[in-house]
Amino acid sequence: MSGVPILCERIRTPPLDPAFLKPTRWATVEEKAKLGNAMLRFIAEGMPAGKFTASLHKRVSNMFGFIAHYDRHGFAQTWFDSAATRRDFLDQIARHPCWGDPGFVWSDVEREIGQRVRENLLVEAWASRAREDQDAREKAELARLMAKHGVAPVSPVAAAPAVQLGLF
Repeated sequence: MSGVPILCERIRTPPLDPAFLKPTRWATVEEKAKLGNAMLRFIAEGMPAGKFTASLHKRVSNMFGFIAHYDRHGFAQTWFDSAATRRDFLDQIARHPCWGDPGFVWSDVEREIGQRVRENLLVEAWASRAREDQDAREKAELARLMAKHGVAPVSPVAAAPAVQLGLF
């Protein structure tokens, strides 16, 4: 398993501009832009669970359909534990329909973040990383089982069956 995050600094450029957002009764355009930019920075850094702050949790748990996690650590464990869960997190963001009037909800911020995730092919990048991690786990398990049962490792070239083509 690689453990190396997928970084995507360009998702942050340009920063969300308050001029293109609508205030709600509960949040100014500056607050929406600040938190939206914090979310973009979090994604750009590869979504490290340790950087999923209380303020991010409070807002994100009410966006993109993420409504079932009241505990920040539970949310982070569910969505930032592996490449596969990060892929699923970004997939939910990318596919979320962004319902509602941005004067009442954060759909304008959701729409912009979702668009940037799609444009930067982040779901696909994390899906590839998840497959690499799965392959590494399977190979490690295979090596463990072969050692346990006394089976000698076989080189991939030697393992291929010999095929003989002939004409009659």
